[in-house]
This record gives sequence, C-alpha cells and structure tokens, in this order.
Amino acid sequence: MPFQDPDPTDPSMLVGVMLPADAEATRDMAYVFAEEFARLGYDRSRLLGLFKTPFYGGAHGAYRQLGETEILSIIDECLNAWGHTKISILDFGFSIEERDSEISDPESKIGNRKSKIEEEESDDE
Repeated sequence: MPFQDPDPTDPSMLVGVMLPADAEATRDMAYVFAEEFARLGYDRSRLLGLFKTPFYGGAHGAYRQLGETEILSIIDECLNAWGHTKISILDFGFSIEERDSEISDPESKIGNRKSKIEEEESDDE
C-alpha cells in the first residue's frame, strides 16, 4: 500500500467525530476553559481574548454560541475561585522540613540563609 493512501483497517488512524451538544454542555465546556487558564494565571482580559480568538476553536465556539455577557460571567466566576492562587517556587537550599535546622554546608553562601543575614548585618554596621 502506498504511503500517502490511508488504510481503513489501520487501528492507529486518527478519526474525529462531532457530538451533538446543548447550551448546558457548551456552558460547561466554557467553564473548563476559563478554569484551566485562570489556574495558569491568566487575568480577565487575557481570558476574554482567548475566547475571542478563533485559533482556540472550542473556546471561540462557546463564545459565539453563548455571547460575551455569559462568557464574562463565567470568567469572573472562575477568577473568583481560582484567579487569586499564585504558585511560586523558592529554592533556599534546604527542604521545608529542614528550614529550622542548620544547612549541611555552612560555608555555602548560596544555600546558607544565616550567612546572608550575617552579611546584611555586617554591612549595616
């Protein structure tokens, strides 16, 4: 069989189907999009821009079907639930469990928080 011709018996062949959905399913889909991107740190304007962009087919379809007012209320609700969560990772050179104990390498200026405090105190004098 030639490389370019699809084989109908190939189990790995990509097949897409459309499923009928009502307005409630579209609303749920819009909530999922808004929640996911709100958790990624998107603000209100970026989320609305995502729904308005045709590149995001599912989100844009929900925007066209539900309208901007409904999408904005979904965005606001998701931002109230998830928009204030900020994740930051700080590496101080010790684990959370060891934060009150000494660091294994006291000579390390990078990982030793006490050395940083001592340097700041000596600079102030």
